[in-house]
Amino acid sequence: MNYLEKSVLINCPVNTVFEFHSDTNNLIKITPEFIKVDILKIDLPLKKDSRIVLSIRQYGIIRTVWKIRISHFEPFSLITDTQEDGPFRKWIHRHCFEETEGKTLMTDKIEYELPFGYLGKAANAVLVKRIIEKQFEFRHKATKDLLERK
Repeated sequence: MNYLEKSVLINCPVNTVFEFHSDTNNLIKITPEFIKVDILKIDLPLKKDSRIVLSIRQYGIIRTVWKIRISHFEPFSLITDTQEDGPFRKWIHRHCFEETEGKTLMTDKIEYELPFGYLGKAANAVLVKRIIEKQFEFRHKATKDLLERK
């Protein structure tokens, strides 16, 4: 199993940051250019057991349909999306929100496993982990920039 955890402090109230992430349409605003995301289906308002279907194209060549279910939804503190079908053998992504002195500490905790056994482990070590890290660095910067501008 692979783990990634990244945090960012956003000068914005926790309810605003949480509501921004509760609107999955904002995913497109915080996705790096090397990834194209199309929302094929989404159950809104977002809540426990909402389903989301995304079409993701990376580097203009790799296309994947990703089916996700919201497995935990605790207003203003936690959104967990779990892959039901997609590119990973296992994917659990926890979006954690914590109020700290009028600001929001937003932490993404990702637990994932690639398919293909040793080949998947090698791909993770060489490429996949870096792509995920780069993607979440971009997301955090974009979220901070968008919400602190308001």
